Amino acid sequence: MKHGIYILAILMVLLSLSESGYAAVPFFTVVNDTIRRVVIYFDANKTNVDPCYKGNNQAIIALDSLLSGNLDTKNITSLNVVSFVSPDGDESYNKSLVTKRNDSIKEFLRRYELVNNVDKIHFCSKGEDWLEFRKLVASDTNLPDREEVLMLIDYHKDDITKRKQLLRKLNRGAAYRYMVRNIFPELRRSVIMIVGETTIIDREAFEPVSSVSGLFVSNQEEALPKNQPDKPVGESEEKQTCEVDVSEAEEPVKSKTVLAVKNNLLYDLALAPNIEVEIPIGKRWSLNTEYKCPWWLNSKHDFCYQLLSGGMEGRCWLGNRQKRNRLTGHFIGLYAEGGIYDFQLRGDGYQGKYYGAVGVTYGYAKQLAQHFSLEFSLGIGYLTTEYKKYTPYEGDIIWTNSGRYNFIGPTKAKVSLVWLITTKR
Repeated sequence: MKHGIYILAILMVLLSLSESGYAAVPFFTVVNDTIRRVVIYFDANKTNVDPCYKGNNQAIIALDSLLSGNLDTKNITSLNVVSFVSPDGDESYNKSLVTKRNDSIKEFLRRYELVNNVDKIHFCSKGEDWLEFRKLVASDTNLPDREEVLMLIDYHKDDITKRKQLLRKLNRGAAYRYMVRNIFPELRRSVIMIVGETTIIDREAFEPVSSVSGLFVSNQEEALPKNQPDKPVGESEEKQTCEVDVSEAEEPVKSKTVLAVKNNLLYDLALAPNIEVEIPIGKRWSLNTEYKCPWWLNSKHDFCYQLLSGGMEGRCWLGNRQKRNRLTGHFIGLYAEGGIYDFQLRGDGYQGKYYGAVGVTYGYAKQLAQHFSLEFSLGIGYLTTEYKKYTPYEGDIIWTNSGRYNFIGPTKAKVSLVWLITTKR
């Protein structure tokens, strides 16, 4: 009985020491399939593992702690390596580049003795990661023309080459230059996933990946014969990537055109001061008004060039308006205008208290800068006017006859400089 009391007392002391006498061990045990994810990043067009690039140094330290053999890592069941490239190269080049990056990671992992003993090591070349690219674009509020970039990604999901070309040309390359600096570096990477049944891992290393789906090689990919080439960059993965609802993207802070003020350069050459104002109605419709007023008179030289004219035109802007800014691209319109006039040039003159014209227009507006564009248009329609013909006589004018003039054909032509007035949404 006495010996039993001594044994019980010793046990109580040992239990108390385990709670107060020892420091907490910064490791924990996870049972069943535990996955740890480490990312190695690559510089543009590079394939070697550079410890000094981005966060690669910390990633290598984590790999050392996970694979060096100092911990209980004997139950690691597989390693899965998935490599990606950024979408700034052509398909054949990117396919070669991503394969070389996989080979570089494979060579790098040979430094760990444990890796050489793991039976299941899978390497997969995923190519261009458009799904991750779209997520980064949608979350970056500083990206210029972010809404248009998202629309291009979603609309051209079946034509990757055209998608890349349009992204480069969008707003004279402003968005593309930003993505090259800030988004593409996040896409050039190899993701290393370490899978184990029961693993003791440093608590501070990496958080567990909540879902295995989409991160490492599927059973179907594992079953591919060794001599089968990688999938062409940007095929099935991109088709799955791009089927994303645009409504999921955040609404960016974006400017939109609310008014355009114009000047017809052809009228200026004809010494006819003029001004136009166009108001967009949604992205497809607009209302354009114009006014011109040359009012020149020189009685000594029998010269008179006077015109007061105004008009309105309703326009329909053609094409997919989701890909264009307001008041840019091709358009058709219906117009009506009228006014008064008095024309004389060293001899007989013509004066009319009224003229009217109606017709259709076709035109194109090309945006030159954020707030400026150039517009070309031609109007064909019907013009009618009642006129009086006169001739000068001793400082006065004499009416000679009158009549009506009707005309069907081109009634106006424009090459206009446009000032786009915008506001933030």
